[in-house]
Amino acid sequence: MAKLKVKKGDNVVVISGKDRGKTGKITQIIPEKNRAVVEGVNIITKHQKPKGNKDKGGIIKKSAPMQISNLMVVCSACGKATRVGKTDVSGKLSRVCKKCGAGLDKEYVKAVKKELKKKDNIAEKESAVQDKKLKKDEILNESIEVQKTEKTEKQKVAKKPEAKIEKPKSENTSESKSGINAVKSPVKKPVNDNLKKVTRTQAGRTTTIRKSNNRGK
Repeated sequence: MAKLKVKKGDNVVVISGKDRGKTGKITQIIPEKNRAVVEGVNIITKHQKPKGNKDKGGIIKKSAPMQISNLMVVCSACGKATRVGKTDVSGKLSRVCKKCGAGLDKEYVKAVKKELKKKDNIAEKESAVQDKKLKKDEILNESIEVQKTEKTEKQKVAKKPEAKIEKPKSENTSESKSGINAVKSPVKKPVNDNLKKVTRTQAGRTTTIRKSNNRGK
């Protein structure tokens, strides 16, 4: 027996018969007869006998089973009637809408949500790591720039010549210098006229003696 593409709890649309175009939820599946009971579709009247005090019997209206080939699954994602495809999810086949690719099984939807969550968590972690790296790089660049500016400032300070401090000129300094020169210059002592005469007479004698000596020779 072939596996059915319709399950209990699916929303389906009737594509042929007297109830064509009606939608409803599958409440029961009879795989031996390849039939399904859809809520609010293919309603029949049944005369039921009373079975006791609780079941009084009477004319009862209920939905009768109908052929599964007359039903088409309605996708919950796109809201359209679609054929059913199958995909492999974690080693199991699951039903998929052929129009939009959304999952028709709850298990498939749960598995997809888990995978999406994992991907989101991985992406968040990677983004956090990248942000940390960017912050570290910015801090390093700032420190390098600060060091460069400090070096340039030090070089500028080293190149600048030291400013000579000029002492203010005052009148007292000039007076003090003149006083020092006056002290250092020797004082000329007065010479007597008698001493000058003596020296002249001595010089004349020496010259006469030298002349006489030279003659004798």
